[in-house]
Amino acid sequence: MSDVDLSVSGAEVHAVVGENGAGKTTLMNILGGIIKPDEGKIIFNGEKIDFNSPKGAFRKGISTIHQELTMIPHLNVMENIFMGDLQKFTYSSNGIINHNKLEYAAKEALDLIELSIDPHRLVKSLSISEQQEIEIIKAVSADSRLIIMDEPNSSLTDPETKRLFNIINKLKKRGVSIVYVSHKIEEVLQIADRITILRDGRTIGTLERSEATDARLFGMIAGREKIQKESRKTNMTGEILLNVKGLSGKRFNDVSFNLNKGEVLGFYGLVGSGRSELGRALFGADRINAGTISLDGKPVVIDSPRKAMKIGIAMVPEDRKEQGLFMNLSVISNMTISNLHGLSYLNFLIRSKKEKSIINDFIRLLNIRLKQSSQPIKALSGGNQQKVVLSRYLMINPRVLILDEPTHGIDVGAREEVHKLIEESSAGGLGVIFISSEMPEIISVSDRIAVLHEGELAGIFNREDVSEEKLIACATGYRM
Repeated sequence: MSDVDLSVSGAEVHAVVGENGAGKTTLMNILGGIIKPDEGKIIFNGEKIDFNSPKGAFRKGISTIHQELTMIPHLNVMENIFMGDLQKFTYSSNGIINHNKLEYAAKEALDLIELSIDPHRLVKSLSISEQQEIEIIKAVSADSRLIIMDEPNSSLTDPETKRLFNIINKLKKRGVSIVYVSHKIEEVLQIADRITILRDGRTIGTLERSEATDARLFGMIAGREKIQKESRKTNMTGEILLNVKGLSGKRFNDVSFNLNKGEVLGFYGLVGSGRSELGRALFGADRINAGTISLDGKPVVIDSPRKAMKIGIAMVPEDRKEQGLFMNLSVISNMTISNLHGLSYLNFLIRSKKEKSIINDFIRLLNIRLKQSSQPIKALSGGNQQKVVLSRYLMINPRVLILDEPTHGIDVGAREEVHKLIEESSAGGLGVIFISSEMPEIISVSDRIAVLHEGELAGIFNREDVSEEKLIACATGYRM
């Protein structure tokens, strides 16, 4: 990152956008006191400041809410709100916490933005959106004048995102400024007053909301104009590839559907609807309690991911870091780990030339940006990490590919590349189950969309008949 300028006004929501590797995280870490800048200056409230730690930034009135929340799950809400400052709630004589005083202060803090969360609840019992709200309360209770939100809605449903936006508007009325880092252009255009675009570690420009359009932002972010896509041509045939009847498991019940060859079948639903659990069950990662699965008209029993991959079903999980990647291994190891038998002879010796050739093919196919395949996977951006996971499962030539939030946390350029790869793969007869919480995306990518509500299949829509209103109504149990 070099020569970056950012100016945030009082009571403003200032969005910062850019592709992975553009410098957004580095900039936020500098503002939050995590990284010390090599040059330049930070002026806050008219004062030149120099942070030595996140605590220093926090004491000056700058709070950062990271994408990966920093709550302590086994403590309750009020203890998390005032963590790091609990000494002011102790009895002076013995240092024991005065819980009545702590509870009163927590309720006052929650009332500031009208949140009705029990301060005695353990954080581990809260949803992601509720935990995020507690992080915001922590910042507000410390009188922070600037709150940095890094990808705050990456794991939220549409209703939860609207609730977040309501809280942000309440913060603005209290005079708080927000730096809002996001990949989601459509939501940036809803919430931001101004938008700063970073590319290759530099400031490309700052737009007033009235000047910004998705096409203009995309052009500035990626250095190219957004391609206005025509209605996606379907690759779906009339031949059934996967048949699921009466499937029941963790958080879903009696689900039936068909997946055709070449089809992208979307699955939409609110958090807790069972969409991810259904995908995991089809991949053998979760237990199936009832129902049948047939592949190419033949009944199959899937009781493990190994069995699923053996019969041609692969899955890219929602949480790539926890469930999809081996963060301490190299890119090459992460790409080939599911296909070692296909790259070896005598059952244990790797064919190095074949391995290198296949890896280079997938690096070109998916446009994976890296220095060398031997570098650690953790050194890659989120979008390139996701492409590595995709390449791992495409390498085994699956019949069915399950994608759970495949564009979660990746930039707009990488997202377009993933969408293109899905379209090209389905053209070859691959059946794709596309699980997403983003309605515009799932409508754009899918041939049909199945909606889950409280674990049950609430409806299936053809692409030409669907709308966002129909999806949200179906997902919330409302019949239009």
